[in-house]
Parts: sequence; structure tokens; C-alpha cells
Amino acid sequence: MPKGYRYVDHTADVEYIATGATVEKAFTNAFMGLFATMSDVSKVKAQKSVAKPMLIKESAKSMEDLLWYSLQDALSAADATAVFPFGVKGLKITKKKGKFWLEAGILCKDQVQKHGRFDIKGISRYDLAMKNTGKGYSVSVVVDV
Repeated sequence: MPKGYRYVDHTADVEYIATGATVEKAFTNAFMGLFATMSDVSKVKAQKSVAKPMLIKESAKSMEDLLWYSLQDALSAADATAVFPFGVKGLKITKKKGKFWLEAGILCKDQVQKHGRFDIKGISRYDLAMKNTGKGYSVSVVVDV
């Protein structure tokens, strides 16, 4: 799995598993799985337009909630600004005062519809899971299309 995520069969929606040696890498790969569901990331990245950075900041009481809030935030921000995300930069997760905090830069370019894949309605809470595999972390995400 060189991309850090793989799609798995799902009856109605799109499901993928993202992995990483660290929590941050697993979250980064979860973002990339979402972006690849939205559009052809390699074509978006190759566009000649200038990248537009977007900052995602979220907090939650659990890692699963942090994952859901962060993915949902990236999706909503991309929709609101008509961009396709294609990369993640500087993602970090910290814990303070009983909460987990995420901050990440998301690289985006203007939407070119021919690069689009699915119109995503949201990130489902159904089957959203994160686990320590002993060799790293694995997250399961279902995208409502």
C-alpha cells in the first residue's frame, strides 16, 4: 500500500483504510484518501494554477472525534471555496487539558470539473475507527457520496 490508504468494498458509499507508522501519518493518509475520493489528485497537483493553502484547526475529546471533525472541516472548506485539495503539510496533533488538537496545512487548487471523481456529502460516523496495530495506526473512514 504505497499510497498509505486503500479502498475496501462498501455497499453504498466509499470506504477506505488509511495507515501510518505514527498517528500523524495515519491522519495525513486519511486526508489523502478523502482527497483522492473527491478528485484525481495527481491531475489536480499537475495543474498550472498556483496552490492555495488552507489551514485546518480542530480539537476533540477523542482521536476518533478529532479525525471526523478534521476530515469534515477539510471537506466543508473545500466545498465553500471551490477547490480540490491535493496535499497535507505540517500536520501535528497534540494533547493538552484533556483534549486532542490538530493543526494542518491543506494544499488546494481551483476545481477543474474534469478532475472531479465523487460529489461527497459528508464523512460518516458509521464505522469510523482508529486503532493501534502494534506496528503503527490504522483508521477506517466511510465517505457518504
